[in-house]
Amino acid sequence: MNNRKMVVLITNLVFVLLVLSLLYGIIGIVFSSSGIAPVHHLIYNRPNEEYIKIVLQSLMGMILLFLPSISRKQIKITFADGMQVMFVLFLFAAIILGEVRNFYRRFQYWDTLLHTFSGVMLGAFGFSFIDILNDNKDIKIELSAKFVSVFAFCFAITIDTFWEILEFTMDVLMDLNMQQYMLHDGTILIGKAAVFDTMKDLIVDTLGALVICITGYFMIKNKKT
Repeated sequence: MNNRKMVVLITNLVFVLLVLSLLYGIIGIVFSSSGIAPVHHLIYNRPNEEYIKIVLQSLMGMILLFLPSISRKQIKITFADGMQVMFVLFLFAAIILGEVRNFYRRFQYWDTLLHTFSGVMLGAFGFSFIDILNDNKDIKIELSAKFVSVFAFCFAITIDTFWEILEFTMDVLMDLNMQQYMLHDGTILIGKAAVFDTMKDLIVDTLGALVICITGYFMIKNKKT
């Protein structure tokens, strides 16, 4: 099996899992909202907002899975197979394992690990985008290693910042506690405790992006010498 077929297989498998997660979330919303006794209390015994998050993130994940295909067909940008697999596995770890399997609560550092990885992944995406431009014969540019590294770093931090803004927006509109300003027992955090999760996410995103961008800088320098 070649690399492209493997990417398609992994993508399709994760898509099916996201569809199942969407159905799981919808059924959970029905049970938690109607007061009907769940079929299995060990499976459907979570707060309503958690099922809403599963539905929203499953839908978003299903849409994001199509982005590489859309970029390839519409704007003629093709990312490496390794980058696409990394992206798909990140969605699997964040949505299927994190939300559906409840790894965020079961494993204390799961969220931190994923945010660090997202910084690395998005930084790598930034480098890949510049490589694609450099390989385009219609675009004649010669970018320095410093510029490419700074661009990749800013790209990663910008996307991660937009995600935090999205989390804040969803908390304001739907009170989903995506930014962890409230404990599981309903206690509202105040002061630094209320913004700790958001700031921790931004810090580890930045560190992950910084590591990959510094590494990429020296790789480009060595390639040119």
